[in-house]
Amino acid sequence: MASRADARALRSAEVGGEVGGDEGGAPAAVDDLPAGPSLRGAIATALHDAYFHSWRLLPANVVWSVTAIILLIANLATPLALVLLPLLGLPTAGLFRVSTRIVRGEAVSFWDAADAWRLDVRQTLAVSASLVAASLVLAANVTLGITSTSPLGWVLATLAAWGLVGLWLLAWTLWPILVDPQRSGRPARDRIRVAALLVLAHPFRIGALGVALAIFLAASTVAIVALVTISVALSALVASRLVLPAADRLEAQLVGPTPLS
Repeated sequence: MASRADARALRSAEVGGEVGGDEGGAPAAVDDLPAGPSLRGAIATALHDAYFHSWRLLPANVVWSVTAIILLIANLATPLALVLLPLLGLPTAGLFRVSTRIVRGEAVSFWDAADAWRLDVRQTLAVSASLVAASLVLAANVTLGITSTSPLGWVLATLAAWGLVGLWLLAWTLWPILVDPQRSGRPARDRIRVAALLVLAHPFRIGALGVALAIFLAASTVAIVALVTISVALSALVASRLVLPAADRLEAQLVGPTPLS
């Protein structure tokens, strides 16, 4: 389990934060940081977290589900409601605010999820709008390519489909890093960069996470009660458990040790 002492061992070169993992500010080596759990370990720990923090996670998941249902109904009523889809980013950020604080060993309450509706709202909506826009463009290209009769159209559909896969993986990697309390003082572009690099650095590990969560959420959609109450929150916990330690180690490798004076 990642701790605040582990997180203090990291520094961003852009913001000149502290690298030291001890009280004296000595540079932290990559080997000093926890390796992070496997996907199976992340799932097991997330289940433990969900049990002990259920009274915090359940309301946040319900808020997410109610928002998603309202947006779905609005989009069924009129295609113009597509512009409202980025609003789902607010309860999504709320879920990840709770899950990342659990992973970091910080005090957690439901109000951490509610804070997403008033803190960093522009940043959250900008990221959410970018993900939604990219998803719609790629999905449209898949549809156009599949219905095309030319090989060029099939190539377009294939590339767009892989783009959707990459976007799915990036989203599950980005949200934990974006709202990580240990990275709260850093520019959003730096956190987005770390998330993108993490997907490139660990494609199989992040890919396994994406596949597992896709299967789990698809199954939860059938059992709608699970989706409404806990499934999305549990997915956020699994992603946070897997992503944050890996991101910590990646950043430590990118920053490197600070020469001793």
